[in-house]
Order: sequence, then C-alpha cells, then structure tokens
Amino acid sequence: MEHAYVQLLHLLGGHPAWTLAVVSLAAFLESIAVIGTFVPGSTAMFLAGALVGSGSLNLGWTIAWAIVGAVVGDGVSYWLGRRYKNEIVQVWPFRSHPQMLDAGRGFFAKHGAKSILFARFIGPLRAIVPVVAGMLSMTPMRFYVVNILSALLWAPAHILPGVVLGASVQLVGAVSFRLVVIIALLTGIVWLSFRVTRFGLSHASAWANSTGRSLKTWADHHEGWFGNIVLRILNPDRPAACAIGAASVMVLLSCWLFFGILQDVVSGDPLVQVDRSVYHFLRSVRSPWGDTIMVGLATLGSVTTLSALVVTSALWMVWERRWRTLGYWLSAVVFSQLLILILQFSIHRDPPDSGVSGTYVFPSNHVAAVVVVYGFLAFMLARRVRVLAGVIVVTTNIVVVASVALAGLYFGRFWFSDALGGAALASVWVTCVAFAAMWRKPVVPPSRGFVPALILTVVCVSVAVQFDVEPSATKPDSALGKAPVIATTSQWVDTLWRSLPCYRSDMEGDRKEPLTIQWSASADELGARLRTQGWVQGPGLSARSIASLASPSVSATVLPVLPTLNNGVPSSFMFIHSGETGDERDVLRFWPTGYVIEKSGAGAASAMPLWIGSLVHERLYRASWPIAMLRTVDSTKPAPGSDNPELSVHGVTVIARRSCHGVPVVLVATDTLRETPEGHSPHLGR
Repeated sequence: MEHAYVQLLHLLGGHPAWTLAVVSLAAFLESIAVIGTFVPGSTAMFLAGALVGSGSLNLGWTIAWAIVGAVVGDGVSYWLGRRYKNEIVQVWPFRSHPQMLDAGRGFFAKHGAKSILFARFIGPLRAIVPVVAGMLSMTPMRFYVVNILSALLWAPAHILPGVVLGASVQLVGAVSFRLVVIIALLTGIVWLSFRVTRFGLSHASAWANSTGRSLKTWADHHEGWFGNIVLRILNPDRPAACAIGAASVMVLLSCWLFFGILQDVVSGDPLVQVDRSVYHFLRSVRSPWGDTIMVGLATLGSVTTLSALVVTSALWMVWERRWRTLGYWLSAVVFSQLLILILQFSIHRDPPDSGVSGTYVFPSNHVAAVVVVYGFLAFMLARRVRVLAGVIVVTTNIVVVASVALAGLYFGRFWFSDALGGAALASVWVTCVAFAAMWRKPVVPPSRGFVPALILTVVCVSVAVQFDVEPSATKPDSALGKAPVIATTSQWVDTLWRSLPCYRSDMEGDRKEPLTIQWSASADELGARLRTQGWVQGPGLSARSIASLASPSVSATVLPVLPTLNNGVPSSFMFIHSGETGDERDVLRFWPTGYVIEKSGAGAASAMPLWIGSLVHERLYRASWPIAMLRTVDSTKPAPGSDNPELSVHGVTVIARRSCHGVPVVLVATDTLRETPEGHSPHLGR
C-alpha cells in the first residue's frame, strides 16, 4: 500500500503540467451551466491542494490555473445565457426542471452582482447564476470584475485547506505510513458521514413522498387491518406524515440488513472473509500513537460517557415532560441489550483477539449501545434546530458512532460484521422510538438551540474526567512493557546480532533505511558519547519547529526530527549533525531492542540496554513554496565507529563488524563490555 502511495506521488510529481491541466479543467467544468451540477470541482481543488502539500505541485501555479479555469467557466456560462436567453429554457435539464432557473433568478434578484461572488461557494447555484446573469443582460464589464474577484477568493479557499492536509499527511507519512492510514480512515469517516447526511436529508422528503404515494395506492386497493394502518400512518393531515413514512422505511431497511448479516455469519459466507481481512489490516497499522488516538475515540462510547449522556437526556425529557418518549427510549436501551445478550449466547461467536476477555460478540452490544444513545440524541436534537444545524448534529453523531466502532475493530474487540449487525439492530430500536414519539406528538417541538452545546459539554467533560481520573482505563494496549531479555557480550557477537533486523520496517514487509549500528549503552552514556563528536539532540515536534517548515530561509538543523517507527516502535533518541551546507544534515536514530547486554561473569550490574540505530543524510528542498521539506538522499552512510578515524571518543569500543544481508553493521559498546579480540581502539565517526 505504501509503495503504491509513493509511486502515485512520484507519478504526479513527474507530470505536473498534466496535473495542473486537470485542475484547470475541473474548475472550468464546475462553472459550466448544467455540467457544473455534476462535476465535483471543489473536491478536485481540495485534492490538488493536498498534492501541493505533498510536494507534487507548485502552490502558485495550482492556484493560478484554478483561477483561470473558474473565470473561463463562468464566462462561458454567462455567454450562453446572454446569447441564448430565450432558447436556453427549452434545453435539458431546464426544460424538465424549471425550478433550477427560478432559484437562480430569485438569488440574483436578491443579491444583484454580489450573487456571482456568493454563488461560487454554493453548489446548486454555482453553475446557474452566471447563466441567469447573462439572460438578464448584466453588463460584461460588471460581470467579469465580480467573476475574477470570486475566482480569486474561491481557488485559495478550496486549495489551501488541502495544502494543510497534504503537508500534514506528508509530515506524518515521514514518521510512519501507519499514521497516514489512520488519518485517512478518520478523514474518510468524517467526509462520508457529511456527504451521506446531506444527501439523505436533501432527498428524504422526495423519497418519503414517493414511497408514501406508492404505499397509499397499494393500501387503497387492499382492505384489511394492515391497509388501514398504512392509511393512518400516511394520512396527509398528520403534520409528521412524511417523517413517519421515512421512519417506517428505515425500520424495514435496518431489519433487512441485520437479518442478511445474521445469515452470512451463521452460514460462514464471504462476509466472514471480509471480517478477517479488516482485522488483519488494522493489526498491520497498529502503533503506540495509533493506539493513543483510538483509545481517545473509544472514550466517546465508554460506559462513563454513555451513562452521562443517558442521565442528561433523561433530565431533558423530564424537563420537557415527555414521559412516554423517555419511557420508550429507556425501554429500547434495556431490551436491545437483553436481546443482544440472547443472540450472543445463541450464536457463540468469539472475538478476533484472544486476549480480549468477555462474552460472545455477535451482534456487538457495545456498538448497539452507542447507536441507541447517540441515535436518540440525533433524533431529538435534529427536530429542535434549524436545517444546517441538523446536518451538523446528524453528521457528528454518525462520525462518533463510526469512530467508536473503528476503535473496537482496531483493538480486536469484535469483528466488522459484529459492529455492522449491532448498528443495524440498534437502528431498528432507535427508529421505533422516533416513530412512536412522532406518532404521539407529530407537532415539531420548540427550538432548543442551546441543547447541542450542552450535550457537547457533557461529552467533553466526561472524556476529560476519564483521562484525568482513570488513566489506566485509557492506556493503550501496546503501552504495556515487557521485561528485557539478558544476553552476554559473546552471545551478542556470535548469534544475537543476527536476530535483529537489517532494515527499518514501517508497514509489515517493507524495507526502509538500513540499521547499521547496534550499541550497548545506557541512555545517558549514549547521548554523552555522541555530544562529544558534535552531535546534538534533534528538535522535536513543537509548534515552533512545525511553523519553521514555512520559513523561506530556514536551516535544516532547525527543522523537527521525526520520530520514525520501526515495527510499530517509535525511535527513542534522535541526534543531528550539520552537513556541508545549511540545507543538509545527518540524522542518527535509535530504537530499543528489548535486550540488555552484560559482561560474561560480571553479573547484572554490568548489563546495558542494546539499541539499534540508523544513520541517514537529509537535504532540504522547497519544491512547492512555501512548504519546506527534508528528504533522505543517502541512507548508506558508514555507521558511527566504522570509519572516520580522525574523530575518536574515549570510552567507546567497536566490538565487531558484521554484514547483514549485504548491510555493514557495527557493534559498539562502552569499554566496560570490552572482552572480544575483535575490539580495538575506540572511534566514533560521522
């Protein structure tokens, strides 16, 4: 996966002209009447910005070509409206959907010339308003002034956020591609949740009305108790008939999804293979930093957080005197968990991680509880706020549920189908509660604009309390240490060195820079020996060091040294040495091995930790202003102590030199471990 990602960046970097042409074409097509409705130009601009941040494109040229495409596209739409003002209403889709032009006329009548600027940032109107401006004979000079101004604002507004993301991904990718995967998953969850919510809410009314008409026609021709119930539900005189119809469809879809998953789990269909693939993939991207992120997300669905939300929601319902709704919801919480326990003991499905203690996992009672609590809150809040706030509320709740489920999958607490089954079953209960609440009180309740802020405060306080009061509950699994293995110097020189990796590995199976040094020393001794040779502790990640990436005259030694991963373990020590120019530096990183080396017969008092290290040469480049990045240009430099005799350090001994699959490796120790004939006068070169 990482290889494909790097190859893609190299491909785009090698053909910047074609990439910029695509950027300009996307901006152009998005502004063309009719076509622009179906072209995701804003998304293309964001992705172009991400390529700028990764160093594949130049920021200035990208913005310039996006502006050109946007200006020309709006200009063509304006010309079409001005040239074919009478005929254009007979062209598809305006012939079939005249409301599109009506919306553009209304917007233009309200805002005048400013509508060209405002519409640039409004998807449905972006490609319509320039046509209307031409149809209403807006002067060309006035149009193009506003057109160019809007493009000057629109292009940076959509590209710069992508630049920030691209630079962040590039920075994180240099640390570990595992973190890139985690960030991509979380970003995908947020983006997809927003898209699904906006698409669903924008089409819910049309779908509900269409489905309602079909069901009503069916019920009119089928007398009986079921037909009468359908007619009562879809009675147009009821204020919430549309919402009730949508809830009915949601129940049917959720039931269909749950029983389909149940059948696959029981019969062992291909969905089970998907479960294993998801589990092994997430295991391959685990790291201490990823564990920390996922532990934080898991607290959003912890017992403490859910209990706080249940209490807050109950008090809210008591305050509004909605006793029946409160009773329905609490019943859904209790009965859904009881039903899930019965299903779990009936199916007897074990969790993927054998180290996870507990009961059976299908369907996931944890995911179901999160869906019941957050889903009910989304329903209650969405009915009491405006449309835009409702989209934000529903999107946020979907993101929380998906993130909690992802955290459980990441730690191997349940399978993918368990999470999906638990969510589908819980959706049935939540929809039934919503159905009952709207059936009893179909009138839209009064606005409660402060409640979303209150719920957010409760969640934040609950999460903060868990991190401050219960640190053990939020500790990543991978943070649990293991006792080091003791070996003698002879064992190290003879056999142990072979068991240590020859190359650093980020993702499973890949090869990074060679690990050319094995050093037995305490942490303090290791740093002290290197400092005598001019090595200094590398700048860590901080607000100041990250901000220096955008400096036009920054030195390479000022930029942060990234704590890269080796098999999921971050580097413990990072030292730098200035190069021949200010744009170059050498970077020396060390990782723990889990071994300690003691002198034969000297006992535990002589034991020193064993570290493995890599030495790389980095050079600063500014391929995409204003982002400055460091790239490794040489990962085969001689390891410290192997060459460069003019730089000597007292107290350090080269125990042995070895070749690990063609990689020269030097074994270094303090003089207290010197006991082999291969040892010689100490040298520690750069």
